[in-house]
Amino acid sequence: MPVERSAMLGAQLWVVRWSPREGVTAADVEAPLDAHLEWMLGLEDAGHVVASGPLTSGPGVTPGAGLTVLRTSTEQDAAALAAQDPFVAKGLRTFDVLGWRVMEGALTLRVSCSTRSPGRGSTRAPSAPGRA
Repeated sequence: MPVERSAMLGAQLWVVRWSPREGVTAADVEAPLDAHLEWMLGLEDAGHVVASGPLTSGPGVTPGAGLTVLRTSTEQDAAALAAQDPFVAKGLRTFDVLGWRVMEGALTLRVSCSTRSPGRGSTRAPSAPGRA
């Protein structure tokens, strides 16, 4: 039986593949990390970040390698946001923007993976009884 493709999501998102420049060390990445995280959390607050984080294994994975999935209108908008990354501004890494059409998967709950306070609109799980 054929799949009803018109019923699939078909959302256009943009994947930013972050690549550290040759010779970048963990110490190099650590110095501007707070500025990078503040910048990324700002994009999250603005509704642009779907998911983001460092790569932890695989070919060529070194400090500064990562992926970010962005929600923007165009590839150019995604590239303009990526160019503002403090790691990029400091010359620590480059990026490629890849178009990604989401067709399959399921999302049922919004959970903020950042460490901002609950007052900024993030959803946090309630504490278990007897725990702070």
